[in-house]
Amino acid sequence: MKYLLTLGLVLLFNLGIYSQVGVVLITHNNYLVGGTQNGKWLKDTEVLTNIKKPTKFIGFDSFKNEKSSDIYGTISEQMGCGAYFFYFGETAEVPKDVSFDESLKPILAIGANAKWNPLPRMPKKISLTDKTYQKIALDFLKTKGMKIKSVKIENIFSIDFEGDGTDEIFIEGTNYKDENGEIGSPARAGNYSFVLMRKVINGKAKNFLIAGEFNPKKPEIEDYITEVDLSAVADLNGDGKMELILKSTYSYGGMSSGIYEVDNAKLKEVLSIECGD
Repeated sequence: MKYLLTLGLVLLFNLGIYSQVGVVLITHNNYLVGGTQNGKWLKDTEVLTNIKKPTKFIGFDSFKNEKSSDIYGTISEQMGCGAYFFYFGETAEVPKDVSFDESLKPILAIGANAKWNPLPRMPKKISLTDKTYQKIALDFLKTKGMKIKSVKIENIFSIDFEGDGTDEIFIEGTNYKDENGEIGSPARAGNYSFVLMRKVINGKAKNFLIAGEFNPKKPEIEDYITEVDLSAVADLNGDGKMELILKSTYSYGGMSSGIYEVDNAKLKEVLSIECGD
């Protein structure tokens, strides 16, 4: 009887917690990616019933030393791919003729009901011409069969990702872009795009590929190509650890967003959405 009473109290306590803590929505580049509730990840299709118009968000760009801003997000439409698009503005009202104000468009936004600091630690930029990381990236590409003498790096930063006092290094490299900053198609021999994490394990630095594609030779069949970008870092579920947000852009015009968390020293994707033209 005592056991049943104790079990009942535990269940009531847990139900109380779950009923009081709401779903924290997560958007990236104006698309609803999903949400989190009590540390659990929820897909975009699982949080739609929790969206009340208007919804207040905290919008920020984790790579800029800028204060986060309170903005209002409202689902303005569902794209043909099934992804839900948010209109962000200073007020909750969506104009009849929606024209997006780029100054109000956040890279990343989470529901303002989050009870934690989404940026407990900030990424520290590293020079793209740093010879140490140039060599690390070049040596990594050679393991993928790439016969090149130099590497094009788009982003390098360090951050204590897990809050354990040790920084991880993240490197993004790509050579798909043309002189206008656009990616073309099809892929050519020597093309690559990747995001790499360098982490110290048992006193030794190791490389972990998070996402990427490599073309040491010209593909036998012409295909679309994918550019992978380091878009943001943030604590999206309140556990004190950071998550990595990647943006993938496809040469046919589509895009996707992926959220990754640490799992046994590696990063695994926990949420994602994809939308193509």
